[in-house]
Amino acid sequence: MKRFLWLFEILNFLINHDWFFWLIGKFNKSGWIKSVFLSYPANYEYAKEYAYKFRIGKWKVRLTGFLKQNGKITIMFSIFVMEDNFLKKENKEKLKRMARRVEKIRQLIYADSKTFAGILPGLLLKRKLIDKTPEADITALIVVRAVELVKKEIGLDEKSPIVILGGRGFIGKRVADKFKLVRQANVYIVDLIGYNQWPEGGRKIIINVARNGNTIGSYLDILKKDDIVINEAYPGPSKEILNKLKYLQCGCFHIIGIEAFAFPAFTQSYGGGIPCCSAWGYDNKIIVRKLI
Repeated sequence: MKRFLWLFEILNFLINHDWFFWLIGKFNKSGWIKSVFLSYPANYEYAKEYAYKFRIGKWKVRLTGFLKQNGKITIMFSIFVMEDNFLKKENKEKLKRMARRVEKIRQLIYADSKTFAGILPGLLLKRKLIDKTPEADITALIVVRAVELVKKEIGLDEKSPIVILGGRGFIGKRVADKFKLVRQANVYIVDLIGYNQWPEGGRKIIINVARNGNTIGSYLDILKKDDIVINEAYPGPSKEILNKLKYLQCGCFHIIGIEAFAFPAFTQSYGGGIPCCSAWGYDNKIIVRKLI
């Protein structure tokens, strides 16, 4: 992405304006632009991939990419503030303006939907700044399918216990519900809010849908040899966490998302596909990367 920063500086100067989005909308009657997606950097390293230093810390919604899935286009925008800023009371109005801006762009373009990365869907829904979260259900379905892919790859028993870290959270509850729908037995919920249903013995799959990929670090002392961690959280586990998992002889997989074209291509944890939260469907091939 870094080598295209100059290009997106020019594009934002020229076309990141209401008149241009209105014009695009006039040519979008057939729905070739399907969705609008808003992302944000998980940390400073991610931020440097998508913006020059003087942009980091700014709330302005900026054009940062284009995604193509099943013949339809998603226009990607970003803001360059870190996650903790969304929860601060003094930023309440900034969050509201951001959500309104994304909705206005969606309306001008005549896109069918809009989606948000990370904790934004749950937070915006809770604050009644949006009334739909399509990315949540899509993500949950992708997680369930990813678990089946990993089971087949490593030859794991269908009846192996599944632990859902963050299982009472915004995404976690939906993942648990999807497993119930497919009648998956032996599902255990682990969450900071009063749940600690860790199974005894046997090889387990631990799905991390908590706030970030390093949440698994809090449970290293109860992991056993050959346990399998499947991470969906953004960003993925750090090298330190991966080294500890390797020492414990545990496997680890990361759900990248689905197979689709992105310009510029995603980097780091999402290279080779597009994240679950940016997808408007889940019929494409799911991409799961083995980390250890």
